[in-house]
Amino acid sequence: MGKEIRWLWAESKQWVDRGLISDEQASRIRGLYPDPKAGLPWSTIIFSGLGGAIAGLGIILLVAFNWHALHRFTKLGIIFSGMVALHAIGLRLFLRSERWRQFGDALCLLGSMLFGAGIWLIAQVYHIEEHFPDGFLIWGIGALTLAWAMPSIAQGLLAVTVLCVWGCSEGWGFDQAIHWAPVLLLVGGGFLAWRLRSVLLLTATLAAFLLALSANVTAIEGGLVFRVLVSCSTAFAAAAALAERGAAFPKSARVWQFFGWAGFLVCLYLLTFPGITGDLLGWHDRDLARPAMARALYQWVPLVLSIVLWGIVAWQSRPGARTSDESEGVGFESWLLPLTAVLCQVLAVARFTEDKWFVAGVFNLVFLALAAAWMAKGGRQGLLQPMVLGSVLLVALAAARFFDLFESLAVRGFIFLLVGAVLGAEGVLFRRVRRQIQTTNLKL
Repeated sequence: MGKEIRWLWAESKQWVDRGLISDEQASRIRGLYPDPKAGLPWSTIIFSGLGGAIAGLGIILLVAFNWHALHRFTKLGIIFSGMVALHAIGLRLFLRSERWRQFGDALCLLGSMLFGAGIWLIAQVYHIEEHFPDGFLIWGIGALTLAWAMPSIAQGLLAVTVLCVWGCSEGWGFDQAIHWAPVLLLVGGGFLAWRLRSVLLLTATLAAFLLALSANVTAIEGGLVFRVLVSCSTAFAAAAALAERGAAFPKSARVWQFFGWAGFLVCLYLLTFPGITGDLLGWHDRDLARPAMARALYQWVPLVLSIVLWGIVAWQSRPGARTSDESEGVGFESWLLPLTAVLCQVLAVARFTEDKWFVAGVFNLVFLALAAAWMAKGGRQGLLQPMVLGSVLLVALAAARFFDLFESLAVRGFIFLLVGAVLGAEGVLFRRVRRQIQTTNLKL
């Protein structure tokens, strides 16, 4: 996006020189977009962060090599003096000017790495035997606090990574659910990403949130994990639809959309296989020894949240409030997400039938409806992306059923002929619509 903004700023000056627009109009146009110098390129953030992290690992390894030969107070002096010096110099450079900002950020990241190493080194010096995930918690909270104070994307990335390790260690390593771990990740990292308008930090935060949440749910009841992921994907897709309409952080819509739709498509496709449908819905994994309140919390809160978000989307999409662009963004295919989330919970809890093919058949129909909706949208409006997505889904569904449903070669051949005919007709329709659009544009 930075290149496009810089192009607009350069072109607007030429428009003024040519007399096409006035200085006031050019200023108003440029005011709608941020200064290209305000944003930092991904390459600068990534390489400065990697440089600080790798340098920190190198220092830790060098100190560890000679650790046994050092006196206790020497060890403590190295830890505290190094950490204080790196943070002091780094913060001074970070606040000094834009020229030294990234170098100061890298030094602060190096200091945070030393802070994390110091937690375990001090424990070794004084022979402290403690629950080791607590070290990651202290480290992560320290990095997150500094990330908010500076503010810093690199510190935020370190914080969400360390806190994710903490949450996963508790859930998968010690079978202990820390209910506020996913909340801390989503709130601490998500709001920082919104504050800094960082797509990279938001991506890392959502990935860490899903991992920590999965670890928590596994500690409560493994059979709930899949349904929770379906509900979260549905909620993320709704957040993407809302972010596209908001002016605060519109770039975040791509991240929400990726985690929402990618997760939903993977989950829905897995549900079309009857051999694993029961396991995914948790029919065979009911741990009644776990607290009922915790199970209900993870089972229903994500689903209710996703329904509320889609309710907001529906309210904003009502005929009297939406524009033509917004109506195109929320089509029939979008409403299949909350429908599928509700179906997962109903079929998992009610269990009014033990027929796996019946349950898988329901999700096969949903999957087929999604493919058809995208194909119809692409062919009707001349859009390549939804047409390709729908075609890929249709081929994937036909290929899956080739192995577990259609045993007769004649039926298999007929099905593939039907799919081929549909794809061919779709291509003809798409080409015709594109020609009509081009003709209309030429007339205008």
